[in-house]
Amino acid sequence: MIKKIIIGLALFVLLGSCFSLAEGTLNNPPNVPTDPHPEDGATDVGMKTHLSWVGGDPDDGDRATYDLYFGTEQEPGLLVTGIQMSHYKPNTLEANTQYYWKVIARDENQEISEGAVWSFTTNDCDCNPPDQPSGPVRARNRNQYEYTTKLMIQNQNGLYYNFSWGDGNCSGWLGPYNHNERVRAEHQWQEPGEYQVQAQARFRNNASILSMDEWITTGWSEPLLVTITSEDVENEAPETPTITGTTNGEAGVEYDYTFFATDPDGDDIYIYVEFCADCEENQWHGPFSSGYQLTLSHAWESKGNYQVKSKVKDVFDAESDWATLEVVMPLNDNTRPVPSGNGIMQRLRNRICDTLGICQGGCELITLTGILTYDGTHFFIDGIEIHFGPTWYITSAESAIDYDQDGSLEYIFDELQGLVGTTITIEGHEQSDQWVSVFTINGELYRETGQPIWSSQHQFQWRNRHGPNKP
Repeated sequence: MIKKIIIGLALFVLLGSCFSLAEGTLNNPPNVPTDPHPEDGATDVGMKTHLSWVGGDPDDGDRATYDLYFGTEQEPGLLVTGIQMSHYKPNTLEANTQYYWKVIARDENQEISEGAVWSFTTNDCDCNPPDQPSGPVRARNRNQYEYTTKLMIQNQNGLYYNFSWGDGNCSGWLGPYNHNERVRAEHQWQEPGEYQVQAQARFRNNASILSMDEWITTGWSEPLLVTITSEDVENEAPETPTITGTTNGEAGVEYDYTFFATDPDGDDIYIYVEFCADCEENQWHGPFSSGYQLTLSHAWESKGNYQVKSKVKDVFDAESDWATLEVVMPLNDNTRPVPSGNGIMQRLRNRICDTLGICQGGCELITLTGILTYDGTHFFIDGIEIHFGPTWYITSAESAIDYDQDGSLEYIFDELQGLVGTTITIEGHEQSDQWVSVFTINGELYRETGQPIWSSQHQFQWRNRHGPNKP
């Protein structure tokens, strides 16, 4: 019996060792880095260029990092370690210089794979390369997809672009394009895999007549990683954008508006902005990365109620719902006409009568509905001044009613600020032309007719400086 136990233990230890050995052989080294950009032996490479290669690891869940060796010696020295992605942008390089580089991949188990030594030669162009290409990052093989880019060189026309698709193919030089145009190119990949799409540009040197025939070639752009599969690509539309900016201001003054949008698939996006139905600036902007925040300035030249609108589409043309922002622009102080009969003396008389509760010409109330605006001094509805009492009163008295329905009782001025930009209905007395004293707000009592403003609805809260929600 003891002999059988010893044999069983020995077998168990032996089998355990075998399993350990088997587990040790499950890890494969990372892929050998290949397909360099710039290509091995390339010449006329811009001094500002992006290096990229194809790497990865064959084991699921095993991530490769990279050590980059780079320099002017045929055996380049170590430049940087632990690169997370298979691309890197060095500092501006020397003009007309040959560079050598290689990449060593390392997986999480410290297995390594060393790439070959590559080389390229720079020109004397220190201009920036084109933008990172924009287009689908998830695509199906043997289907055609469009990619775009642009080079920001002001007033430089006659631009040509070349795309590298990461599968050994290039678009060839496309053009000419003007400086404000985006170049578009299509490509289809035959085999599933991960590919890096990059672009470079060239243009003629127009500095002098003697150099008209000389081409200036930029470096390669930052790569766009594209995953190609043999399955149909499922796509979700972008999220509805958010719009933030001034909702009440002065006509003729520029205000900034921000449009924020994301795509659940991480696709690049285009943002459409409409400031008014017939504004010339209404257009698509982009492409941008998901999560981009676009800021635009706009001024409305005349008073009115406007609706800023925005929607988003992705590179597959799937569109989001519309987002809207209501904006009110009264006339600015420099252009607002003085209402007839409301000269300095009339305005002084209005204020005195309003404060004392006197209704000039009898206290017949009118109803007025519109968007409440505030120009920093006065409140208005459609250009009519709406008077809630003297400034010292509305900034000192605490409201007995939650007019802006925010759940708290505040000073009257703060309640009114909560209504700015919204449509309200007031009942009031027209003290004079374009001047109305308020008695109800959205059906709620504000003050009683014929009473001084400080002796009616908000008296208790003002005198005690305590509201129901305050200690």
